[in-house]
Amino acid sequence: MFVALKLKRWVADPVESIFMQVPRALAASVLALAVDFILLELCIRLVGMSAVPAAILGYLAGGVLQYVLCSVWVFSTSLKSDAAGFLVFTVLSLVGLGITWIVVLVAHDWAGLPVEIAKVGAVGLAFTWNFLSRKYLLFRNENAIAK
Repeated sequence: MFVALKLKRWVADPVESIFMQVPRALAASVLALAVDFILLELCIRLVGMSAVPAAILGYLAGGVLQYVLCSVWVFSTSLKSDAAGFLVFTVLSLVGLGITWIVVLVAHDWAGLPVEIAKVGAVGLAFTWNFLSRKYLLFRNENAIAK
């Protein structure tokens, strides 16, 4: 019984600890990426959509899923306004997309590294930005700031 309660706390209960939020954020990112990629492939292969609109649709769907997961599972601090929170979340995510673009441009296009290595570095930096900006700018605990 103790193990089940401990497991429930780790998996389902709200958490404030960055050490618990990081694995949750990683899981949310992986799920969002899966939705993004699956929708991209479905739109291209089954619907016949061109790559750019399919990529945008997949990115947006993954972003919505990630917003929901971050709001209810990763960070325990809820937003005062869901619409404004989603807008800020999207802007912060677009900065992460910009980081990815710059790293791939510099590492692959300019430095000649394999695109896979450039992408791994980009994903690491973008995830770090996304997590920290969401934790400290969007889902911050107002009580902790006031102290």
